[in-house]
Amino acid sequence: MADDKKKSPSYISEVIKFYFAPELRSIATGLYLGIFGFFTLYYLDNIFLAIKFVLYIIMDHTALRGIGYLFTGTIFTLALISPFFISFYSIFLLHKIWHMPEWKKLTKWLVITGVVVFGIFLIVLSDDVAHFAARQDVMRSFIEDANLTGQI
Repeated sequence: MADDKKKSPSYISEVIKFYFAPELRSIATGLYLGIFGFFTLYYLDNIFLAIKFVLYIIMDHTALRGIGYLFTGTIFTLALISPFFISFYSIFLLHKIWHMPEWKKLTKWLVITGVVVFGIFLIVLSDDVAHFAARQDVMRSFIEDANLTGQI
């Protein structure tokens, strides 16, 4: 009896079939996947840097550094991880938008265009905020210890 039931395809396989379907829209979805896939891979290193920063805070005696270190470190960490998660979620967001049955095609295309423009804007903004926070004097010890002086 259990063999008679068909397994529903996993969400990941549905997304992969959506992006690589033999349809004309696959040209646009492939470009979309390429853009946000590149951003996802590019900003994956920021996740490791954020983990390194959190471990640096835990291992070092940062309690005596003041409230400025707390706020700058928080902004730095959030700005580091934001581009990765924005680009990663954008990959799945296109699939969700396209399968909204109550939306017309024009509405879907407008929303997708807004996601691309707003997503790239947020990625660039959070990258700039991370660089700004890293240039603050309170962050200098971590930047020097992590050997990021030339990158910031």
